[in-house]
Amino acid sequence: MASPFSTHTLDNGLNLVFESIPRIHSAALGFFVNTGSRDEPEHLAGVSHFLEHMCFKGTAKRDWHQLSLDVDDLGAMWNAYTWWEGTAYYHWVQREKAGDSIEILSDMMRSTIPQDAFDMEKKVILEEIAMYRDQPDALIIDELIQEAYAGHPLGQSVLGTEESVGGISREGMVSYFSERYAPNNLTFVITGSFDKEEIIRAVDHSCGGWETRIVEREQPCPTFHSSRKVMKRDGVAREHVAMAFAAPPDADDWAATADLLAYYLGAPSNSRFFWSIIQKGLADEATSDYYGFSDTGLFYIYASVDPQNVTEVMEIIQNELDKLKSGVDEDALERARTKLATALVTSGENGLRRFSQIVDRLSTDTPLRSLEEELAEIDSVTPERIAGYLEAFPVNGESALVALGPMEDL
Repeated sequence: MASPFSTHTLDNGLNLVFESIPRIHSAALGFFVNTGSRDEPEHLAGVSHFLEHMCFKGTAKRDWHQLSLDVDDLGAMWNAYTWWEGTAYYHWVQREKAGDSIEILSDMMRSTIPQDAFDMEKKVILEEIAMYRDQPDALIIDELIQEAYAGHPLGQSVLGTEESVGGISREGMVSYFSERYAPNNLTFVITGSFDKEEIIRAVDHSCGGWETRIVEREQPCPTFHSSRKVMKRDGVAREHVAMAFAAPPDADDWAATADLLAYYLGAPSNSRFFWSIIQKGLADEATSDYYGFSDTGLFYIYASVDPQNVTEVMEIIQNELDKLKSGVDEDALERARTKLATALVTSGENGLRRFSQIVDRLSTDTPLRSLEEELAEIDSVTPERIAGYLEAFPVNGESALVALGPMEDL
């Protein structure tokens, strides 16, 4: 079967990635910028996310209001997001609107970063950081990654801190923007129904004049640190506990096995944690997940628990991890495989989610695969394969653990 993917590179180094799905009538498209929180100097922590906001605030052609009106005229669903590995901007439009969408998205990539909007948006970001601290289930994962990769840029918060964001100047952002948003550090992505040659011409017309710059990410490979941090937080009724183990990078051959193992242990329903913890009323949430970065990965477990049940829940989690030494329940593994495959297919048939799947792979230098190839990869994970994974990446050894809630210690 021919691959649905193809590529093209402009003279200035801007890469274009295409996934053709002719049977549909829409296209999800946008830019992946290979710059995220791990690329920021410590004193500029949070600048990538702040800059993402500023790309909606005005260009030489449009102020923020006109930009919004022009996108509304397309009928586009649009947004952007920043994470550790990068930043992405996207539209989801009818296929015949793709050319106009490219012009607007390209214009956004050359924001003028207006001073008045910069000053206003800084207040918005600082408020977002404050709000984030009131969401323990989200904050704890951020804290977990900071603990696991302490001392490495990967451990920096995507939002930054009040101090770092408060200290960012417009001049500092403009310098970072000019360096990191070079065409050779961007990738244009489109998935859906489109005319490839028309798309190439449109991107070249809007972006071909952008100037190439030298952009590098020179960092040592992150080292996983085992640790234990308990954060007593007044006003939080439940104890939120997250623990992580070292795992492979997203491009590693073990990544699909880690994904399926996470579903087997901690999918929201009918998983090992569900039956042993949730179904018994011991916690309102007990899940596991795998996240692969470009050069490392985390296998993590999260639970939201009434303080009086924490000891019992932690013992059950440890017991389930210990049981893996004796192998997995093959029937339960098959159910987890089906659920993971269904999640993959349904996400892949949503334009914006498929765009994000492609961007995630690009951000970690993982080869692009069709949905059929990804499903085959899941099917190849056997109980023996999981046993091999657990030998390479044990989940019953040293961990990074963070707890947040009313308890002073676990």
